Amino acid sequence: MKTITLAVLLSASIAVSPAGATDRATDEAQLRHIKTETWPGFYREQDVEGLCAYLAPGFVNIAPDGSASERAAEIAWVAANEWNPANFRYIVDRIDWFGPDLAMVTGRGLSERTDEEGRPCDHSYASTNMVRRAPDTALGWQALASHVSGTRCVVRAED
Repeated sequence: MKTITLAVLLSASIAVSPAGATDRATDEAQLRHIKTETWPGFYREQDVEGLCAYLAPGFVNIAPDGSASERAAEIAWVAANEWNPANFRYIVDRIDWFGPDLAMVTGRGLSERTDEEGRPCDHSYASTNMVRRAPDTALGWQALASHVSGTRCVVRAED
């Protein structure tokens, strides 16, 4: 397992801004769209090519139990697994900036699923994603890291 610190991630990821100043509102709208529509779409459609382009080569995913997996494992999972929970939506709660080209997108994923025993439940989790501007990529941004926590599946009351 690879150990990576936030300081290393930040220092390795800060890119030089393009010549012109960026419009923060436009950047935030684009990041919200990527996080709420594009990124989940890669999973729904098992779009390995799109996911490969979006995840930076050094991408690391930190699971709720603290285990870390690298980009190759995430891509392999998407290739091998269908993912389309009912009513999935992601809500962006905040975007924090660490310079003009590095941001942290924090929010919540919500959906209807079944728990381990097959009972219908309301599933939720919190996630934080570090992203950097990548003008030479299709989306103009790449994900550096993702951390998921607070995963819950609250069983719905029977009618």
